[in-house]
Amino acid sequence: MKTTYRMIAIVVVGATAALGAAAGADARPAVTDAYDALHYDVSLEYRSGSKDMAGTTTLKARATGALPRFALDFGGGRVSQVTVNGRPARFQASGERLLVTPKPLARGAEFSVTVDYVVTRSNGPDNRGPWREIDDGFAISPQNHQTMHHVYPCKNDIADKATYTISVTAPAHLTGVANGDLTQTRQLPGGRTARTYRMVHPMPAHDGQIAVGPYSLITRPGPDGVTIRDVVPTAQADQLEKTLARTDDQLRWQTARLGAYPFGTYGIFAPLGTISPFESQTMTTIAASTLASDPADYLRTHELNHQWFGASVTPVNLDDDWTAEGHAHFYGTWYDSELSQPGSPDAFAAGMRFNYEMDQENRDREGAPARPKPVSGQTQRVGGALALYALRQTVGAQTFERIERTVVSRFKDGVMSTADYITVANQVSGRDVSGLLKDWLYGTKTPPMPGHPDWKPGTPAS
Repeated sequence: MKTTYRMIAIVVVGATAALGAAAGADARPAVTDAYDALHYDVSLEYRSGSKDMAGTTTLKARATGALPRFALDFGGGRVSQVTVNGRPARFQASGERLLVTPKPLARGAEFSVTVDYVVTRSNGPDNRGPWREIDDGFAISPQNHQTMHHVYPCKNDIADKATYTISVTAPAHLTGVANGDLTQTRQLPGGRTARTYRMVHPMPAHDGQIAVGPYSLITRPGPDGVTIRDVVPTAQADQLEKTLARTDDQLRWQTARLGAYPFGTYGIFAPLGTISPFESQTMTTIAASTLASDPADYLRTHELNHQWFGASVTPVNLDDDWTAEGHAHFYGTWYDSELSQPGSPDAFAAGMRFNYEMDQENRDREGAPARPKPVSGQTQRVGGALALYALRQTVGAQTFERIERTVVSRFKDGVMSTADYITVANQVSGRDVSGLLKDWLYGTKTPPMPGHPDWKPGTPAS
């Protein structure tokens, strides 16, 4: 489900592969992805000792054009059956696309497609897949915005958000984990337990987490009615309790600046094994080994901010990803600087100056924050945060906060482009800050920082 606040917008994924070897090329209808994903129902079953998981995914969608054929993204396993509106449909795998030929669907028609499959947890020879294995279980670690189709069939479009129901079945001594609210736990024959989670707010496919392992779900009331649900190794629950309690302060700090937390549930997933930290909707993943030795305040605040910028307000495309990464780094740096120098009005400025001095090197290597090169990360994170700081320096702290609160309210559960952010900044501030933001977001050179004429781009001091 993809929304802007002027019109319904559909961004589609192209597919060019042909379907059906028996049909002549001229007789085949063109593949189209003119549909809007509305809701996914994903079921997976984990069995100890096997890399294969049986799965069923049902996608409810709305056709935005005539659909003689359409495609789902799926690169993770073998498909046994596809039905559309309960009727068997022809299908063919073509690379990492699943091409489906249903009874033709008219524009505006709502339909459901159900795929039965077996997904194999394999990262391939280049190790770029999302799977992170432990002795008995796994977790998902998305390597980029295009990996969740290795887990289940989906429309892997960053801006086409949908609601979710995710059911994970596992042996009873293990716990299945997913995003959203736990709505049902069922004991099944054969010593298995199925847990069902519901995500009622639209979520981009890449923002999901599914895991199985020897974990405990620890739930408690949090600030302002938010339910805190942490998922931790059962054997380390007592050890991590004090560190996890810091979430409450981090939530209060961010809501004081951005307004209400956008979802009903939030918590830390602390998996076993080695995994890179990342956010998923309602859940931040940080390895248990990291939290056992470090409270990770910057990291946790950075990932928590992604619940506002990234999950609730999602970039339209990767050029707009600075709106997620820049905000997360901005607020993470701000929070961390206040912890390190309590009460100091200069602490945040010192943190941003450090970033300013490395910005030109990032632009030279990776491009501008809103015009990044294919392999990038620092320029969107650091350059995006500096653009926000420059805006705050220009319009003042109170006006900047009103801009931020307007953005998270106006685009909640939707998508936002760079142009959208600039428009809000102009409207709320009552002045034209387009030139300022465009210089910071698209320029090849680090601009002067308003209010800090002594800051010079260069190599940060150690």
